[in-house]
Amino acid sequence: MNENIKTPRTETITLGMQTSGEDDRTQQHVLPLRKLLAAHCRGPYSEEVREFALILRIGGEMSEFNFTGCENIRRNRKGAYITADLGFPSSEWRGKSDEHIRRYLVHAVAIGLNSCLQRLRRDGVAVDGDQLLLDYKDVEHLYLGSVQT
Repeated sequence: MNENIKTPRTETITLGMQTSGEDDRTQQHVLPLRKLLAAHCRGPYSEEVREFALILRIGGEMSEFNFTGCENIRRNRKGAYITADLGFPSSEWRGKSDEHIRRYLVHAVAIGLNSCLQRLRRDGVAVDGDQLLLDYKDVEHLYLGSVQT
């Protein structure tokens, strides 16, 4: 096997959702963001971490998540991933414009990625955070550029 051949870049950032189901305004914005993340944020960015698994905790009537930003950063060495919860309280999507929701999402994901990078650096993990954030900037540009005002 040729050692000069790099490992193929793979989907590195995943964006999951926990929702009560009545938030009919968020899914239509999350799905295109997921697709852009899969297409443009392809790693590996680290030998030790294959996946950045971000989970949107979307508030609603059945379960409200009263936080914004990032919480519960957890690293799984065996599974080679890091995960973080991103707060998306209902006050950020109910009665808000599509543009507001999309801007909130890109900001939340940026906070999540930066928080994960901070944790990895604190743990002494070699990670190409600069490239990851550059790739994410492309996603932000494409995603927000598709906002119809």
